[in-house]
Amino acid sequence: MQIAEAADGEDALRQALSRRFDLIFMDIRLPRGNGLDLTKAIKTDFADSVICVITSYDILEYREAAFRNGADHFMVKGESTEAEIVGLIESFLRTRFIALVIVNDKLYRKQLNMLLSIHWPAMIVEEATDEATGLGYAAALKPNVVLLQLESPRSRIKELIRDIRAECPHATLIGMTDDALPVWRPTVNSQGVDYCVPLTPMGHTELVAIVNALQPEQTHH
Repeated sequence: MQIAEAADGEDALRQALSRRFDLIFMDIRLPRGNGLDLTKAIKTDFADSVICVITSYDILEYREAAFRNGADHFMVKGESTEAEIVGLIESFLRTRFIALVIVNDKLYRKQLNMLLSIHWPAMIVEEATDEATGLGYAAALKPNVVLLQLESPRSRIKELIRDIRAECPHATLIGMTDDALPVWRPTVNSQGVDYCVPLTPMGHTELVAIVNALQPEQTHH
């Protein structure tokens, strides 16, 4: 999960309009900016971005203005703020389709991220560069689909598939390789991989078709 922060209102607006953020926590009082105005500007370009306006003052006018400008949530800073933020994030993740990409190759990883983001803008795509990080994300995010590069020794792949299944048993597991698929498919399918696709442009087409058929009502923007 990528996290960004802004030092002031101008920086926040510049970042928020450069790409779509899934979830934004917006303080009303910002140096060189107003959180309420920024909320309206961001929602104009990215209506699906979820914005939670935060303030130190539970003032009715603030609350009404926040929702009028497009805010999805309103939160007053206090002792329970941390718990409320965690609860909001957990609730947000439960309503989103999450894809986890566990691919060592940086180019392949970026290509897959871009492919998924283009076809399903509302999808959350998390990248892992290694197996340990991937397992950590699988445990924390409970992704709907996992894209796993089949490159490690066969014995390690078997263990990794088992571990992923233990962390997110309901995820669709898609194995990806640039080696011969007929060699990999029977083995990994018997171990819990649902689909195998090649790491090629043809494989990208097949991948889109698979993900498109999983839960189209959730993945489509």
